[in-house]
Amino acid sequence: MKLWAAFFKLIRYPNLLYIALTQFLLQYCVVAPVMHSYGEEPSLSVGQFILLCLSTVLIAAAGYIINDYFDINIDIVNKPDKMILDKVISRRWAMAWHTILNMTGVSLGFIVAWGTGQIYLGFIQVICSLLLWFYSTSFKRQALIGNVVTSLLTALAVVVVGFYEKQIYHSLEAIMAPVGRKLIQIIGVYALFAFIISMVREIVKDLEDMIGDSKDGCRTIPIIWGVLAAKRFCNILLLALQVTIILVEIRVWMFGWYLAIGYLLLFVQLPCIYVYMRLKAANTAAEYHKVSSLVKLVMLTGILSMIFFKLFL
Repeated sequence: MKLWAAFFKLIRYPNLLYIALTQFLLQYCVVAPVMHSYGEEPSLSVGQFILLCLSTVLIAAAGYIINDYFDINIDIVNKPDKMILDKVISRRWAMAWHTILNMTGVSLGFIVAWGTGQIYLGFIQVICSLLLWFYSTSFKRQALIGNVVTSLLTALAVVVVGFYEKQIYHSLEAIMAPVGRKLIQIIGVYALFAFIISMVREIVKDLEDMIGDSKDGCRTIPIIWGVLAAKRFCNILLLALQVTIILVEIRVWMFGWYLAIGYLLLFVQLPCIYVYMRLKAANTAAEYHKVSSLVKLVMLTGILSMIFFKLFL
């Protein structure tokens, strides 16, 4: 039992559940209602969607394993009490599980792509797998590049479901059709939200891990630019997020979605302001960790807003 508990902790099972929830909400609270409103059906069957979701989750799990594999020296400094590799699970077994999960995830991606008749879509999962590998081996040790790659992968986890809709991949005419435009607009907004909020969290995590990162030779934003500059960059991102949400609120106001506006104000915008205040006052690793947890909560409340498309469409 101890071994299995360590394994699930290693693959960050709460984050995997978050990914699965995000894709479920996008498929059944955004894509399906939008398609039905135009008298059409989603391209993915229930079985294909489950396989695609499982593919994404397995590749993400493999990414968490390989990240810890290359972060052992950093974790010895930053969180020695929470280490799993070399304490509970050996490096050899970690690499074996990484390979198994990666190969299974990529294979499932190609199965779904083959089922839709667009085999090239399977390479999306290959690209994600490669980015996770290079992120762990080199990108994360470079200023800004690692943060951008992680944030792009977070956004990709949101939009990958949309890539399998024929209104998006079939032709330019399909994209320009009303249903295609609407899907791209909605999915694009959530992808932008996921990217920005993920960037904020990644920089806050860099602030939290500064000591271990510096000893391992990492060149993260707080180390290269300084703590104050890193905080200011986060503030700019939070401001951009607020502006994006306000533009969305103006748009949905025209449709009379007042409940959705109230939700965004109370559970996304105000928490973002609180994140700004807590980040401004934070100085220790423990305080940065609390800010990181708050940002993760905002990510969740933002994604949960997809439910309103199910309610109002």
